[in-house]
Amino acid sequence: MDVGAAGRKPSYFDEFRYKLQLDILTSLTNLFLAGVRAGLGGIGLSRKVVHLNNFVQEIPLLQTKMQVPRTLSGLVERPRIHNRLDEMLQGRLTLVTAPAGFGKTTAVAQWARQKGSPVAWLSLDGSDNDPVRFWIYVAAALGGLKKDIGAEMALMLRSSTNPPWEAAISLLIDDLSHLPSDFALVLDDYHLISEPLVHETLSFLVRYAPGQLHTIVAGRTEPPLSLPRLRAAGQVAELNVRDLGFAPGEMAAFYKQRDIDLTGEEVEKLAGRTGGWAAGMQIAAMSLLESGDKAATIERFGGRDRLLAGYFLEEVFGWFGPDVQEFLLQTSILGHLSGPLCQAVTGRPDSVTVLATVGKSCGFVACLDDQWYVYHHLFAEFLQGLLKERYPDRIRGMYGKAARWCEDAGLASKAVDYYLQGGEYHQAAGLVERLVQEMLNLGETATLFRWLQALPAEVVDKSPALCVAQAWAAVAANRAAEVELWLERADASCRDAEARPGDGRNNMAVDMVVLRAYLAVKRRDVPGVLHCLTRAGQNPEKVITYGRSAAFQQLETSLLGGVLGWFGRLKEAVRAVESGAHLKLRSLADPATARAGYVLVAYAEILYEWNKADAAVKSLVEGMEEAQRMEQAGALVPAFFTLAKIHRSRGDLAVALATAEEAERKVRSFGQLHWLFPLAALKARLNLEAGDSEAAEAWLAHSRLDIYDRLSAARAYEHITCARVLLALGRVAEALLLLERLLVLAEKEQRLPGIIEISNLLAIACDTAGRTAEGLEILRQNLALGRENGYLRSFVDEGAPMLTLLRRLTRSQPVDGEAYLRQLLDLLRESPVLRYSGLQAVSAGCDNLTAKELAVLRLVAAGLNRRSIAGELGVALTTVKTHLANIYGKLGVTDRRDAVERARQMGILQ
Repeated sequence: MDVGAAGRKPSYFDEFRYKLQLDILTSLTNLFLAGVRAGLGGIGLSRKVVHLNNFVQEIPLLQTKMQVPRTLSGLVERPRIHNRLDEMLQGRLTLVTAPAGFGKTTAVAQWARQKGSPVAWLSLDGSDNDPVRFWIYVAAALGGLKKDIGAEMALMLRSSTNPPWEAAISLLIDDLSHLPSDFALVLDDYHLISEPLVHETLSFLVRYAPGQLHTIVAGRTEPPLSLPRLRAAGQVAELNVRDLGFAPGEMAAFYKQRDIDLTGEEVEKLAGRTGGWAAGMQIAAMSLLESGDKAATIERFGGRDRLLAGYFLEEVFGWFGPDVQEFLLQTSILGHLSGPLCQAVTGRPDSVTVLATVGKSCGFVACLDDQWYVYHHLFAEFLQGLLKERYPDRIRGMYGKAARWCEDAGLASKAVDYYLQGGEYHQAAGLVERLVQEMLNLGETATLFRWLQALPAEVVDKSPALCVAQAWAAVAANRAAEVELWLERADASCRDAEARPGDGRNNMAVDMVVLRAYLAVKRRDVPGVLHCLTRAGQNPEKVITYGRSAAFQQLETSLLGGVLGWFGRLKEAVRAVESGAHLKLRSLADPATARAGYVLVAYAEILYEWNKADAAVKSLVEGMEEAQRMEQAGALVPAFFTLAKIHRSRGDLAVALATAEEAERKVRSFGQLHWLFPLAALKARLNLEAGDSEAAEAWLAHSRLDIYDRLSAARAYEHITCARVLLALGRVAEALLLLERLLVLAEKEQRLPGIIEISNLLAIACDTAGRTAEGLEILRQNLALGRENGYLRSFVDEGAPMLTLLRRLTRSQPVDGEAYLRQLLDLLRESPVLRYSGLQAVSAGCDNLTAKELAVLRLVAAGLNRRSIAGELGVALTTVKTHLANIYGKLGVTDRRDAVERARQMGILQ
């Protein structure tokens, strides 16, 4: 947008007044220079290119948002504030919170420019409520410290419709941990952020950030971050109104620097009037310079709102002539101003010149570059209030003019916002319809959802395309009930209006069918999925890529729990494989990857579960060849997991670990780094079973997993691994809580493999906690599920703890399916996994038994009864009973036989 060179009109002020105002308002201008660079959307942008799978997506980034605001000369140095900020760097987080005009940005920017350590700066605006956009900007800001920081996180965010947020930010944390020195991340104007997911993910970053990072969050209100542990540990520092307000000594220096001589009493009085408020001090300084009566001027100072309104009306707005005042009012609706945009709104051909002149002569107008300007937010609020008083009927038309100019200039997102602000909902709706695919592909679903929410219900309901867009936004948010609701509204809208030829209805119809396939997946209705995708495949229009990835994207370590595994109903899944239905499903969902190994790998997983390892290996080999050829990690990673399980089941833990490491190399070469997290969890399980509890504990510390995390199917494997490690470390109560939460999720998602694995672990954990009867009941119910679907390895792979529980179950009560139970017991007795450590909680066993208890346990193993043990040890019979009770509690058993068996499994007895 070339506004061209334009001649300058003479100043609206005489030379003395012009210089005087610029000098006085220099500091006040700095109070908002960080914020004014924010929110330009597509204006004055660089283009950062991010490679996303097989195509390139351009992401617009505004560089001025990531620059530390300039602090102009003539500012009062505030060593008190700078020293406080230096001291606060000892913790993880500093909150700088105060109302507008208290100099938050100026104080932090001054400190940042004087600080020896590197500082990454990000000025936020309302559009950063989109979580993907927020974190792309954070990554870019931090990337200024060292090239490629955050690049892997950005790639993950762009390559998933519903990214695993903790995993993505963990990639950023790992990048930051490699920086050699301390640094700060400043997030300015954070009060503009209201999206809960942004608060949640920022809390995660602060909680697990490396020691080198200190985060400074500045805003008008305290951010709703969830950091109780950090607060309790003294890791959160706060700078508030009391700290930021100018002390009398600083105020005296401020006025002296402007050649305003005040007595100590006058300074104290002004301090009381302004409360140390920087903006009020600036306004007072200008009034004092123009007034011949200091005492009267000081006495006139009142509350902030009245002070500002009066000042802006008389001392800023009132200095301009009527034509410029009109220009200011009409353009006050604009977030960012350029000459051509102002001309479109005001109709004035001299807008370029007027804007440049106002920018030169008014300290409340900031020039961002050669074309773009912005009003100080306080001045803009004053102008907008005055506009509503004087011309309430003209405002809507002004927004419409701004929107049409932005649309013609290619600033579609800004155009939508202006249309919505002006109440031109039909124009906004039409533009949103055209932007849906772009916003979905960029991952900015929160922005799309905000637009859709702003449109009146009657406008959305009359547009099938907008109803479908709402459904896609609900898919991205994983809200299936809303998907169904919006599809019903789309159907009703289609019935109410006949489609015109060439209006894009074919594409929309395909979207609707794919969305119904998504709902069928959620209902675990595989025939329904096949039916919907068959209909989509018959349509002449291509099924959109986003629809396929959103509905059928595989991000899990096993295909059994998804549509290709018939959601764990193994017998039905095998029939589908043998009938060719699986291949048909893949070809309909994504023809390009239909033969990328998915079907073969899913079949191999079923065969392994049925203890047919040799046949599983054969299917795996073929499937892995296809997956590697087409670089489909969604099939290859589950194949590696299954292969590692097979090696483990044969007693080859070292080979299983090598398999996991080879998988890591493969996914790195594909650039699909989100798979590294479950692969690290797989290695933790194998290390635990190899007896390397230190490695497993190190993984747990590095994983940043917590028993109170938000749970998802994509990260279920990691959280189940977390529960396993907690059990092995003797942290049984924590493991129980996490397992109970995981079971609720698995049952809600109807993922049978997850239900069986989690229930097995829950039974073992209950037994370990002394809740044996509860554990046996959980196991009994789980065996019924396993028997119905032919599950074997899910039970056998739990090893010695499962063998103990199954034996105890057979002794305690009749169990349905005796043949199935005998099959499991036979497989367990012969399995090499009995040798593995795993859940046997070595740290909670031998180390916690006293010498006397060990002696009693050895005599029990030798076959002595309680009386004989008492005689052998020379103690009372009651003492032996006490020792035995302690032993049972520590080993998580209820009788002598199980105590000896558990002790041998744990290596306490040979």
